[in-house]
Parts: sequence; C-alpha cells; structure tokens
Amino acid sequence: MKILKNKGLNKVTYKQCHDLSKKLPRNSKVKKCLQAWLKRSIGVQKQLGISRSLIVCRDIIESLFGQFKYAIERSPQSDMNRTVLLIPTLCGNLDGEIVTQALNQASCRDLKTWETDNIPYTVRKRRQAFFSQDENPKSGEL
Repeated sequence: MKILKNKGLNKVTYKQCHDLSKKLPRNSKVKKCLQAWLKRSIGVQKQLGISRSLIVCRDIIESLFGQFKYAIERSPQSDMNRTVLLIPTLCGNLDGEIVTQALNQASCRDLKTWETDNIPYTVRKRRQAFFSQDENPKSGEL
C-alpha cells in the first residue's frame, strides 16, 4: 500500500507489488486478491492509454468531497442530486476557455434532458411533489 499510495500504479510499481505479493504464502487469499486487483487495474491503465500513474489513494477523493461540501455549505436546502454535478469542476484547473466552450456546447434543454434521464428525484423532492398535489384540507382548516 505504501508503494501504491505514494507512487500510484504504473508498470514499475505493478512489478514491485506483484513481486512483493509472491512472498506471501501460496494459498493466501490476500495474495490472490491483490494479484487479481493489480492485473485488473493495470489493464484499466492500459485501456485508458495514459502514461501517468493511476492514483491509488482515497485521500484525493476525500479532499475532493471536502471541497464539494465547502462549496455547497451556503445552500443546505439545495438538491443534492443536482449539486453533485459541481464535482467535476473541482477537479484540475479550469481556465476561461474550457468553461466558455462547455457553456457554448451545453444547451439548457440538453441539460434538462440529461438530468431527467440520469438524476433521480431525492426523497425531499418527492415529498414536496406529493404534498404540493395534495388537495385535501389540513387539520384545523375545516
């Protein structure tokens, strides 16, 4: 884990970790799982065609969600499903040209269609929809 966390997964670290795993007992479940994971993960890196190491650490994801929580803390009642679309904007450095291109390529209609197809209603939204359609008198209104 120390190798992968500090250097990521690439051809060199794959070999290092695979060689280390060979020192585990022959019937070790950890050995089998680790070797299977290494093989799958190096396959993903090859399939993606990237030369950089794959990050093998949850610290980055935790940091990303920390930034996300900070970004939405001013709006606690916002719809979490829709707000989650903010996460990609927190990854890397976005310059004005990239943002402008994204805004020019995404119409409001396309975004609404994508949202309808891919983001289910939250429980809060379903409750609001249910109670807004309720025509029955409330207690004390008779």
